[in-house]
Amino acid sequence: MSPPERPSAAAAAADRVRAVLEAAEQSAAELRAEAAEEIEGQLARAHAVAERLSGRADEIEGALQRLADTVRDELSALKADLEELRAVKEGIGAAPAAPEPAAASPPQEPEPEPVAESSAPPAARGQGPEGARVIALNMALNGSSREETARYLSENFQLGDADALLDEVYARVSG
Repeated sequence: MSPPERPSAAAAAADRVRAVLEAAEQSAAELRAEAAEEIEGQLARAHAVAERLSGRADEIEGALQRLADTVRDELSALKADLEELRAVKEGIGAAPAAPEPAAASPPQEPEPEPVAESSAPPAARGQGPEGARVIALNMALNGSSREETARYLSENFQLGDADALLDEVYARVSG
């Protein structure tokens, strides 16, 4: 019998290189699989974030639309109030003149119109609560403070309840 043959050094080196290559290929395959899983996970997270952002954008768009609708409604109400104010102002300017005294009455001298420290339209002085309401509304719409308006009304009108009138006017302007 002949002695068993020993593998040559070249064959042993080739076997080792083959084993290292197989291990490297196995490791590369595992790394590719892990990378693919990580990429899929990140894509899923990115998709979830994109969905949340899209939903939030839709919410913001809806809120802006509601705000625009509210502003449009408020502007319409303001325009209506201004038209009402113009109509009342025209009504004050067209107030009927005092009747002429009868022929049997002695002629009377006209009373001088009181001079106001503030600049009010002449037609507003001496008018009743509606005139005061119009003036107060106009002052409030022009940005006058409640105190300034109250002071003006007390100087130019004799009102029973100026606070109630101011409450109504400033609530209407701010609401």
